[in-house]
Amino acid sequence: MRTSFEPCKHFLQSGAPTRTVVELVGPHRHSFLEVIALIRGWYRWPPAHEIRLPNFVSIVMYKFGDMISLLGWRPPVRSTAEREIRRGAVGDLEGMQRLGLRPRGLPEFFASEPASVQERWFARMYLLKPAIFIVLSLFWISTAFVSLGPGWGYGMGLMGEGGVEGASAALTVIAGALSDLVIGLAIAYRPTSRYGLYAAIAISFTYAIIGTILVPRLWADPLGPMLKIWPIIILHFVGLAVLDDR
Repeated sequence: MRTSFEPCKHFLQSGAPTRTVVELVGPHRHSFLEVIALIRGWYRWPPAHEIRLPNFVSIVMYKFGDMISLLGWRPPVRSTAEREIRRGAVGDLEGMQRLGLRPRGLPEFFASEPASVQERWFARMYLLKPAIFIVLSLFWISTAFVSLGPGWGYGMGLMGEGGVEGASAALTVIAGALSDLVIGLAIAYRPTSRYGLYAAIAISFTYAIIGTILVPRLWADPLGPMLKIWPIIILHFVGLAVLDDR
């Protein structure tokens, strides 16, 4: 912030030159690995283990990031990032020196602003966020196909155990499966993800209530189908908490 503010302050003064290009850069040039080491040191974390991936793996990751961006998300790993990494974020310090400005380097900045627990939490949650939304969307989509496929007989059996038979049972299972599918697709699509999470929480409570009324023995099932609803609901609230990008 200080590096950006000082040039602006300089050009707002009377008699300041116009039509001048000044690149906002630091005093030192760092490699990608050096920046990572500085950031991890700021977090008071041990050095990272370097893993060199084959070129084709990197290409697949960037292409996968491009595909995810079509759903409205902003993944950091995509073809734009690849081009910037290859190009290198470098600039000319001469313009700032001509103005008499002495920008701080990364080590000086990190030394003046020690990382707090908020920064460390954010760094860890940043990696967990995509995992949360991928798992939740696939969870709901897969339950829809399981309900309409190999789990059809089991679902109909539970409905019959609760006293719902025939067409009514079939329609209930189909409606539940289609609801799961819509929720999963809504969570996967960034503009509707928030609505999908709210719908997932609502339908999870609904499933808990209906299951308690129709088949109360599920609460004593060793596999815990009813008990597992609650950590799933909590994970949706976590998704809502980390959904915003800005």
